[in-house]
Amino acid sequence: MLRQHLEVANANSGGQRTQGQNDLIQLSTDDSEEAQGIKHEESGLRPLYNPPLTASPGVSKAPGAPNPPTLLTLPVEIRLEILEHLLVLPPSTSPPSNKNIYSSGRAPAPVALHPAILRANHQLHAEGLPLLYERNIFLAHNAQLASLPRLQRAYGGPVLSERHAALVTRLHVCVRLDAEPGYDRARAAAQLSGKQEVVLEAWQALWRGSGPDVLRLFEGVRGVRRARVVGCVAGFEDYARWLERAMMLDVGVDVEPFFWDAVRRRPPDLGRVEMASIL
Repeated sequence: MLRQHLEVANANSGGQRTQGQNDLIQLSTDDSEEAQGIKHEESGLRPLYNPPLTASPGVSKAPGAPNPPTLLTLPVEIRLEILEHLLVLPPSTSPPSNKNIYSSGRAPAPVALHPAILRANHQLHAEGLPLLYERNIFLAHNAQLASLPRLQRAYGGPVLSERHAALVTRLHVCVRLDAEPGYDRARAAAQLSGKQEVVLEAWQALWRGSGPDVLRLFEGVRGVRRARVVGCVAGFEDYARWLERAMMLDVGVDVEPFFWDAVRRRPPDLGRVEMASIL
């Protein structure tokens, strides 16, 4: 039934595309799909697997009977729920972290998305685009942060369109504690302030090999609705909680600096290993 709705919507739109549809982020497919002859879109998002559509059998309608419902004639609440299933990753999906690949040796199997629905017509594009970019959690760029986010490694390259990148409100930032960052305090504040959700995943090659100096670059971030600092924060857990609260303060609000002397006087608990640092 949904396939019939999509066919009708595509027929009604006359195959027209909006100006911004050609610079959508592109999902990657594996070599096996190339071997199977699956045609790749020249640009824009595409599903991980797009089976060929077969012609739907003709449906006869009695004289005077109302037209069958289509995707565009459904109530907007139902249509948005359908679009959410097609464009938003489920909550059970693994976070878009580089660490998943380094720890397991391979990326987890991706969940199929169906962004081709955005090409059906102008209305579905306008209704579905915010769901795709605002509801999913994107992986921040190592240096540009929110300027070049990517959905996950399994879905191809970063978002190149500045207009679409500005729609991203949920970011997962992998913070390497034992390496020189590609951004400074000013860029971090400008790129992450005001977001819906920001997750800072701290990690390092050697457990407790580095301190939280790189995390201090995010002390100027403000206005985040939900902030979390996870990963290798053993030894400075109190600072991680303080940073979360600071990031969720309103924009322009100053905060008292973290009192590091109390942390230095506390003896380290070398027998405690935080699970997040070894998963």
